[in-house]
Amino acid sequence: MILYKYLSPDRIDVLSKLKIRFTQFGAMNDPFEVSINIDKISEQTNIYELTKKDFKSLIEEGYEKYPVVQSIISKEDFINLALPLEEYLKPYVIENMNNVIELLPDVLKSKLDVGMGALSLSEKCDHQLMWSHYSENHMGYVIGFNGKHNYFNQRISENDELRHLRKVVYVNKRPQINLMNPNGVEIFTIKHTNWEYESEWRMILPFTDASEMIHNNKYPIYLFDFPASSISSIILGSKMEDSHKEKIKSILKSDTIYSHIELFNATLDKDTFTINIKRI
Repeated sequence: MILYKYLSPDRIDVLSKLKIRFTQFGAMNDPFEVSINIDKISEQTNIYELTKKDFKSLIEEGYEKYPVVQSIISKEDFINLALPLEEYLKPYVIENMNNVIELLPDVLKSKLDVGMGALSLSEKCDHQLMWSHYSENHMGYVIGFNGKHNYFNQRISENDELRHLRKVVYVNKRPQINLMNPNGVEIFTIKHTNWEYESEWRMILPFTDASEMIHNNKYPIYLFDFPASSISSIILGSKMEDSHKEKIKSILKSDTIYSHIELFNATLDKDTFTINIKRI
């Protein structure tokens, strides 16, 4: 499986330095990225069970803080006296839990942007809009990655949902997330059907694994090393300047680590509205 990364001509350094950006969700061009729609934290019965589980320890902590109370009543009697009050606290706890729901999406989104980013790749290398939007109006180039390369599977355990390629799912309705029973990493891989033409795959890595960080206003640029062996092909844009083409060709000839990479040209078909990819 070959997956493609569209790049502008000023990002030829991705090829020469073998470093690529994993982007914060807030810095992506879709404002609905990771816009979490939380319907509830949990069922009310589950909330009550959680508060019930911790209520006794809260009573014990309170008892330890007040020596005067200790001199009047034993801890056991104090706990037995306080436990019946738990029922009166249940509505208060549930009400405040539901109020917290309204605050969580923005808080979680901001925390995610600080901690992790995604590498976005596409199944398509010949889409007109992709070339226009992500390769500076066909003046850039595309890197074809071998999706089966071990670089794209860095899971540290069988339960690791982040460090490997995942296909984006396109839906018409924003899903509601129950934080007590989340469905894996669906919040990172769901987009509206308007974006379906991108045929996107994503890989998510924590910024602590980045090899370089460049300060850049609101969203710092986090670069990650990747091996030349993960590249299968390079496609030069149909409007790419000759100087940029020669620079890429020079890079590919500069080291044997690039010797396996196939080079292609994107050209506009003379009869149809299609982009032809031809081997150089």
